Amino acid sequence: MSLITLTFGGLSEESANSIGRGKVKIVKAEKFVGMDAVCVIGRLIDGAVAKKMAVHGKENETHVLSVESKYGDGACNKIGAQVVLMIQGIHKDDYPSGTEIILTKNAQETKPKGRIIIA
Repeated sequence: MSLITLTFGGLSEESANSIGRGKVKIVKAEKFVGMDAVCVIGRLIDGAVAKKMAVHGKENETHVLSVESKYGDGACNKIGAQVVLMIQGIHKDDYPSGTEIILTKNAQETKPKGRIIIA
């Protein structure tokens, strides 16, 4: 892990969450034995990608389990960077080489603040 990743790694995740949308051009998609998720290798074309994003058009059943890139793990906001995504809920054959995946941020549940007292 480089010094750049250690210093600025958290900033990419914050940036990805604030952008909330990303587009990845697929170089290769592969399914590993014993895993439900599909490994997608691609290039970031627009926006940013982060964990827990969903594939546009399939929000209910898909989500990104992990994001890995040269610039750190968990998120990437560098346009043109090669990223490796583990996406659960898609099929390898649905996304051949050269297609683009649009990822969007899921609506997050709001957690209650403070304590709830039941009398």
